[in-house]
Amino acid sequence: MKFYVWTISVLLALSTLSCTSKSDKKAESAEPEETFDIDLADISMRDPFILADPETQSYYIPANGGKNIKMYKSKDLKKWKDLGVVFQPKEDFWGKTDFWAPDLYIYDGKYYLFVTFSSTEGIRGTSVLVADKADGPYEPLVNTPLTPADWMALDGALYVDDEGTPWHIYCHEWLQVKDGEVIAQKLTKDLKTTDGEPVVLFKASQAPWTPDGKEDGNYVTDAPIINKMSDGKLIMIWSSFGKDGKYNIGVCYSEDGVLGPWIHGEESLVDNNGGHGMLFKDFEGNMRISYHSPNDGAPARIIISPVKYENGKFTIVK
Repeated sequence: MKFYVWTISVLLALSTLSCTSKSDKKAESAEPEETFDIDLADISMRDPFILADPETQSYYIPANGGKNIKMYKSKDLKKWKDLGVVFQPKEDFWGKTDFWAPDLYIYDGKYYLFVTFSSTEGIRGTSVLVADKADGPYEPLVNTPLTPADWMALDGALYVDDEGTPWHIYCHEWLQVKDGEVIAQKLTKDLKTTDGEPVVLFKASQAPWTPDGKEDGNYVTDAPIINKMSDGKLIMIWSSFGKDGKYNIGVCYSEDGVLGPWIHGEESLVDNNGGHGMLFKDFEGNMRISYHSPNDGAPARIIISPVKYENGKFTIVK
């Protein structure tokens, strides 16, 4: 009887030891909890684009890292984590400078960055980078610009229409055409090349809030991006300089798809010398705008504000 009791005790002890060992190994192998210790107000950044990723229930902002692209991550839009470099170009990559305005999209199960680069030959354009996860690493989808090879173009954005057709929305820069243009161009389904000719949607001088009859004829177009509203109307926000000479955001509307016509709002949207905006829905379903301010002088900061769309009109809630 004593032997029986001793045997049971030993077996129980060995079982407990085995469970404890497995538990310890599981605890050791578990990933450490993420730390988000950077305040939004402490991040200096231009052209902030925020992706709310349903896969990770996290927010991501890609950023110009000088000669690379970095990424920030957050759970609440207030505290952020620096994920470091997510795209480091190889020697043979066509884009050598700028690394401007990285926009991040989910399309067909992958993550795509639309980024403005310039070559050593002085040509500027959008290139597309791709990754399996929001935090990368990213690689060039194709090692060429998506915009016309002889254009000065920038600030490419992706819009997918109701038929599933991807469109590239971008700017033909004022440096080449003086009166900056907003362009739409169809893309192939794989986003690797264009499917048709570029179409001019409008010129910067056509907006009522830009200056009248500038002597030098130079009008900037920046950051056009399209969103579909609940009533089916398309809105586009984009940036230029207003009548007061300050950087600003304008809005225009189309009731007939990407090619318009686009009808401009009479007034610009911000009063803090800010711009290059984009719209996103947070995880509570609220639409917000993200943009940088100021545009010159002090370091640019990320502004996140609620927006309102009522009776066919889009405004920023101040």
